[in-house]
Parts: sequence; C-alpha cells; structure tokens
Amino acid sequence: MSAIVEHAGVVKAVEADRVEVEITVVSACGSCKSRSVCSMSEQAEKMVTVYTEMPEQYEVGQEVTVQMEQVMGIKAVIYAYVVPFFIILAVLLVLMECGLGEVVSGLSSLGACALYYIGLWLFRHKLEKVMVFKIKQTL
Repeated sequence: MSAIVEHAGVVKAVEADRVEVEITVVSACGSCKSRSVCSMSEQAEKMVTVYTEMPEQYEVGQEVTVQMEQVMGIKAVIYAYVVPFFIILAVLLVLMECGLGEVVSGLSSLGACALYYIGLWLFRHKLEKVMVFKIKQTL
C-alpha cells in the first residue's frame, strides 16, 4: 500500500456529489521553528473538490482531513511538468536537426507544449476520476 498524504481543511461548499474543501498547503520548511522570521517559508490556500457518495454528512465550516495517495501526487507532477519538458525538448531538437531556425523551432516547441496542456484540459474529467481525493471527518 502506498503512503497517504493528508491535509487539514475546512468545508466551503457541499453539492450533490462533491464537497469543496479549502486546505492550507505549507512548504517543506513550514514546520521549522524559525519560519516566522524566515522569508523562505511559503503557505497557500487551495480549493480541493472531493467527490463522495455521502456529501450530506458534511456541512460548511466543518473541519475535515483530505487524503490522497502519494502515487497520485507523483502522477500529477509527471503530467504537469515532466511530460511537457520532454515534449518541448524533443520538438526543439528534432526541428533544429531538420534545419529550421531557432525562433521557429522554439516557438513550435512551445506550441506543441500548449497543445499538450489543451489536451489535458479536454480530458480533465477523465483525470478527475484517476486523481482521487478522499475525505474524512476530523474528530
């Protein structure tokens, strides 16, 4: 079984089949005792949509814990950063080897990356079923 990543959050909205939860994401140094005087620490509020079969057991303002398997986070990083990097690199190198200029090759590789992100956006509903968050009530 893979590791579970948990974040505390607050329910912001409850709908028919999902719960919108606001979580506070803290950088890796967020637990450091010196973070209040350090400008390197980072904290951000994020909204997470959790699909659940029983949304009626949650109410707005309730504190909950959002869970995700660590493997899902790794997949998200691969989809968002690793694949586009290799697309840009491959298109750039192929077009440069074909004798096209730097400007055309560079813009074409960025265009290919943009097409990849458009494809991700078009298939976002399929990805929502793969990238699953779970929710549990905080005691």
